[in-house]
Formats: sequence, structure tokens, C-alpha cells
Amino acid sequence: MVKCCCVYKCRNVCNSEARAKGVSFFRFPKDKRKRRAWTNAVNRDKWTPNEHSWICSDHFVEGWHGDDPGDENYAPTLFSYKKKRTEDDFDREQRRLDRETIRERLCSEKVNMEREKAHLEFSVLVHGSYCKIDDSGDHDQDIAAAVPCAYHEITDDVDVPIMTCDSGVQCEEDPLLIENRHLKKEVRRLQEELRKHKWGAECIRDDDAMTRFYTGLPSFAIFLWLYNYLSSKCSRMTYWRGEGQTSSSDRLRMSPSCLRPIDQLFAVLMRLKVGLYVQDISERFQISSASFSMYFSTWISLIHAELKFLNPFPSKDIIMRTMPESFKAKYPSTRVIIDCTELFIQSSSSLINQSLTFSSYKHHTIVKFLVGISPSGVITFVSDAWPGKTSDRQLTEECGLLELLEPNDSVMADKGFTIADLLEKRQCFLNIPPFRGILR
Repeated sequence: MVKCCCVYKCRNVCNSEARAKGVSFFRFPKDKRKRRAWTNAVNRDKWTPNEHSWICSDHFVEGWHGDDPGDENYAPTLFSYKKKRTEDDFDREQRRLDRETIRERLCSEKVNMEREKAHLEFSVLVHGSYCKIDDSGDHDQDIAAAVPCAYHEITDDVDVPIMTCDSGVQCEEDPLLIENRHLKKEVRRLQEELRKHKWGAECIRDDDAMTRFYTGLPSFAIFLWLYNYLSSKCSRMTYWRGEGQTSSSDRLRMSPSCLRPIDQLFAVLMRLKVGLYVQDISERFQISSASFSMYFSTWISLIHAELKFLNPFPSKDIIMRTMPESFKAKYPSTRVIIDCTELFIQSSSSLINQSLTFSSYKHHTIVKFLVGISPSGVITFVSDAWPGKTSDRQLTEECGLLELLEPNDSVMADKGFTIADLLEKRQCFLNIPPFRGILR
């Protein structure tokens, strides 16, 4: 069945055109309160949503719905046929939601009290079989009289032994309760032991030295700042599950047994900083290798998208202020120092791709990056990955670095970069320093 938006006068259909626009489609939620809010927002006469009812992301402020009733994305709010909602409308809606919340809480408390009372009465009657009853009294009246007294004295009918308040009844503790208490202690002990062996962000909590070693960040406070900055994005991100298996509309919901987002970030930073193998990290965090690969690929894309603005290409003024004295004396116009680095990759099954990525210099299939640093040693530029067969000249010409240079800048590189003519067109210069083997 074709997915189409159920909103009046909305013509969005799940096809290639909608995907190109970034339009997603959401089913009506199963939560009764949220489903009722969506249905009221759609406001169609004598209409009830079913399992084939969808709403597109154009009707949500940020293109995604939230679970907080106070959030403006809790229900669809953008409709072309409706006038724009005022602040009074939002206040009125919030008051209505508050009233529903109070009503649901009161109903829940009432149900819990009735359930607790029923459990108590049943517990007293069941445990009566373990009591030694005095023959001088009426058995049924004694048990009935014990119910109200036990109700006020006992708050937990599992951990606290049931004792009656009648002097003619002497109760023994239920053997099942004793066994239950021992099992609870054993479960708590095993859970505590499991937490000691399972890795997580708690391993570096309030320990700046451990944080620097495993993540490269200067302190645990910086790690928390980074996670808090990314947490709002990671709650809505789609996990990468492979080409053709990653859906752009149906978000992957984590089950309670999955790794927490803060632990996912910690595991990703551990692999980047320490260079641990996937199998090693998987065993430390007690997840499968496939799960960690999914986390790693997804978080790398998220970190790149959200943090690339932190390290822009520096201006000439910043370069001059941070330039070492040795550069100021001999190479004062140096703007960037460039070189290429390579990463080994698996051989492709495609002969064309294998030919493009094979390097005769490295004798392996590789991808190349152009890396630029400032004279002070700070990384200021990293290009996209290029096939290993790409020459240094072509990579420098097409990676976008030359567009960042200004007239009279000089680029320092080794003798393999034959880019002097490319720099002259931009009124820049190539500086190839003498190598140690040449100087005698």
C-alpha cells in the first residue's frame, strides 16, 4: 500500500520526489494520549486512524515528533489550511494537557491502592495456612480482624514477614518469602558484579587522567559537555545498517538492552584514541561486533557533521600571531604545510575500483587524504578520501585547498608536489625546504 499523508489538502506521497525533499512519514503512535493528540490535531470529521494512517514530516516544526507533552513537536502543528496558532492557543493546549496528566495520575494512584489492598488481603489469607491458631478463638474473626491492622503496619508483603496483631494467633514466616529474599540478594550481587566487568562512561567518571588516556579529551567535564551537545541530535539519528538497509523514514529505536548513547560515544572515542580492535571493544562493552560497527559508523558521521565548524581554516592574522620564531625568520609567508597520508582498505570485488585504489608505491589498495597543518602544528585542513591512484597534484588541485589561499601566501610541501604553476595562477608560492640528505 502506498504511503500518503492523511492531513487535509496535503498531497505528499512516499515516492522518489518526497525522498529527494527529505520528507519522512510517521505512523500514528500506539500511546493512547499521544495518538489522541495527533487525531485531534488532524481534526477530520468522523475519522479514526488505523494501522495504514500516516502523517508526513512537513506538519512538524523540526520534521520529527517528540515524546515530551510540553514539546511543540509532541503533535503535528503545521497545517496549510489552518491559521497560525497564537501564544494563547499554546497556553490553552498546555493547560489541557496538564489536566489530563493530573487525571491520569489520580486514576493510576486509585488503581494502585486497590491493587495493594487486594494483594494484602490475599497475602493474609494465604499465609494463614502457616499460622498456629489458638483453639479458644474464632478463626475466621481473628483473620478478618488482622486485615486492617496489617494494612497499616505492612508496606511490602514480600520483604516484610506477615504477622497478625491478635494475641491468639502466632504466625511463622513464609518459607517462600525467605527464599524470595535470598534470591533478591543474589540477583543484586550478580548485577553489581556484572557492572564491575562491563565498560561504560562510569569508568572515567571524575578521573581526568583516564579521560585523557581513553578519549583524548582534557577532562571528564569536557566529555560530558560534548555528549550534552550531541545528545539532542543522537536521540533522532538513524543508525547506519549498510547500503540498502538504512531507512530514511523509519527510525531505528533502541531496545532497553542496547548500549546507552553516552556509552556509545565513549566506545567510539576509545577506538579513535587508543586504536582498540572492534572485537576487543565489543567484549568490553558486552555487545556484538556488528552493533559496535553500526554505532561507530553512525557516530563518526554525526561528529563530523556537528563539530566540523570547531576547526575552520585559520585566517592569515591567526597564522602570523601563532607562528614560531624559526618560521618568522626563514618562511614568514607560510600559510599551510601539506602532505598526503594513506589508509589501507580491502580490495574491491570490482576490477575498476580495484584499479583506481591500488597504489604501486604502497603495493596495496588505499585511499588518500591531503592534510594541511599550520606552522604552529595545528591541523587546519583535511580533504575527502580519494582513490589511491590519484596523484598528489590532482588531489591538491581538486580538494578545495587552493580556494582558501590568499595572494602572497606560500605553501610548504615536499618535492613530490608539482603544484608551483597552480599556485602562481593564484599569486601564491611553493616552498620546498631542503631535505636532510641533500645538505652536507
